Amino acid sequence: MTTNRPLLSVVVPVFGCVGTIEELCKRLSAIESDELAVEIILVDDSSADGGREILANINSQYPACRAILLPRNFGQHWATSRGILESSGEYVVTMDCDLENRPEDISKLLVEIASETPCVLGSSSTRGSRSLMRKALRRLYGILLSRCYSNDLIELGFNSFSFAAFHGNFIRKIVRHNSPYDPISIKVLDSGAVIKVVTVETLQTTNRRSSYSVFENLLLGFKSLILAGKGFQTLCVQFFCLVVAALSISLFLLVFLIARPVTNNLPLLVGLISAVLFIIGSGIVLALLTSIILSSLTQSRPRSEEHT
Repeated sequence: MTTNRPLLSVVVPVFGCVGTIEELCKRLSAIESDELAVEIILVDDSSADGGREILANINSQYPACRAILLPRNFGQHWATSRGILESSGEYVVTMDCDLENRPEDISKLLVEIASETPCVLGSSSTRGSRSLMRKALRRLYGILLSRCYSNDLIELGFNSFSFAAFHGNFIRKIVRHNSPYDPISIKVLDSGAVIKVVTVETLQTTNRRSSYSVFENLLLGFKSLILAGKGFQTLCVQFFCLVVAALSISLFLLVFLIARPVTNNLPLLVGLISAVLFIIGSGIVLALLTSIILSSLTQSRPRSEEHT
C-alpha cells in the first residue's frame, strides 16, 4: 500500500438509523484505497432504537469506524460539531446516517475540493419527501439567506450542509470558534469561503420523517438568520420600517374611522386588514426576540462530558 496517504474523515451524526448503520459502515469502509485512508466517526445522539448497542461494538467489525456515544440527546448540529472536532483528516465529509446520500458519491465531492474551494456541497432537488409547508419554509429560508449573503442560496434549506466535504483544518477551525449548537451552514457562510455545489443522487424514501418538527425547524431558521449577522440586520431594518409604515397607516385609518361615520364597508374592511397585518408583524417580531433569547441561552450552556 502507498504510504502517507491523505486521510479522509467521515463524520456521521446517528439518530434513529438502526436499520442502516451496518450497511453504512460497510459502504464507507469500502471507500478506502491505496490513494486514500478513511476514518469514520459515528456520533450517536442518544438513540433509543437499538443503534447504540450496535455502535458500541462497531470497531471490531469495521476497524475504520469509531463511535462516540453521547450521554443524552444534544441535537444534530451538536453531534456533527463534536465529530468534526474529533476528526484528524486532511478532508472532512459530513453526511446523515439514513443512506439517502450514497457513500459512493463522496468521490464527487472530493474531486471538486481545491485550495481555493474549502467547501463542496452535495445537492439534490429530490431529497426525500416533504410536506407542502416544509417545502415552502425551505424556500423562504433560502430566499432570506440569499438576501443576507448576497448569494444564490435559494435551494439551500435547513439541512443543506448535511452532505458536504471540507478542508479539514478549515472546518475544524470554524467549529472550534463557534457554539456547537449553531448550524454548520451559518458558520461556513459567515466565513466568506467559496462554496461549490455538486449534483448528487438521493435515495427516495416516501416514509421518511424528519426528527425536527415544523416548530423546531422554525426556531432553527430564526436562529440561523439571527446568526447570519449584518445581512440579517439589514433585513431587520427593512422589516421594522415596514412595521412602522403599517402602524402609521393603521393609526391613520383608525382616526379616519372614528372621525367620520362608516357609510360603507370599505374603510372598515381596510382597517381590519391593516389590523390583521399588524398582528402578524407583531408575532414575527416576538418570535425573533424569543429566538434571540433562546440563542443566547443556548450558547451559554456548558458542555457536558461525552463517552467514547
